[in-house]
Amino acid sequence: MMAFLVRGAIRDLRGRVEGPEPPEIVRRFFWFLPLTDDEARAIARRLR
Repeated sequence: MMAFLVRGAIRDLRGRVEGPEPPEIVRRFFWFLPLTDDEARAIARRLR
């Protein structure tokens, strides 16, 4: 369920000029996990 929501958020926010980067979006959705930059970037790549 969370992956579905993150995938939609990445698509919606990625197109905005001032929107956050995909790894930042992943960190916001998975705030309860201690993700590093590399881990958040890897999750964002898989969910695009």
